[in-house]
Amino acid sequence: MSGLPRPGGARAGTGVRTAVFGSQPTQAAQIRSWCQRGIGVPAHQAFPLLLVASELVANAWLHTASGAEGGRVKVQMRSLSGRLVRIAVTDDGPRPTQPVRLPRLSPRTDALAEGGRGLRLVDRLSVRWGWDGELGKPLTVWAHTDLYASLPEDVES
Repeated sequence: MSGLPRPGGARAGTGVRTAVFGSQPTQAAQIRSWCQRGIGVPAHQAFPLLLVASELVANAWLHTASGAEGGRVKVQMRSLSGRLVRIAVTDDGPRPTQPVRLPRLSPRTDALAEGGRGLRLVDRLSVRWGWDGELGKPLTVWAHTDLYASLPEDVES
């Protein structure tokens, strides 16, 4: 990969591709498509990045004001090297009705439990991940994904 293309929305010369999406989970497919077009590799190779992006956005919708009516998520992608892509999702900050929390890996969950796997998947599919921001304000959760790495056989380990 020679870097991300600069379609509309990218700042010229930065190699950063940015888009803002709304609060509707129906936009998940649109977000994955945007990511796929931005990296220009076959779908099977992009799968880990697309799954990481989906999980980061879903977490923003579920746990922050980004999931409320009128909420937004900002998604950014940037090539870090010929192999690594940084995906970052910035939320709208905490919901007033929920406790303020920072992103963290949850304890292992029952395989049949409905939730609790999002950041575990991000952790398994990324070289590294983290977050930037202040407690009680909008946060950016990011991950560095290797487009050429083999998929882990068990993403729950």
